[in-house]
Amino acid sequence: MSIWNLLILAVFVVGYIWPTTIILKRLGYSPWWALLSVITPLNMIGLWVLARARWPRVEEKL
Repeated sequence: MSIWNLLILAVFVVGYIWPTTIILKRLGYSPWWALLSVITPLNMIGLWVLARARWPRVEEKL
């Protein structure tokens, strides 16, 4: 791997996966679910599952 490939990977992780993990933590889910956002067909399925699921942190406040 060249230095450019590592730089692109670092930008991708910091710019896309890291914010996704923060959002998932706030919703009460495991940050490992952010790995679904990398695989194209799975990220759409993951968004639908997330949209239809109960959000543990939100329901605590209700």
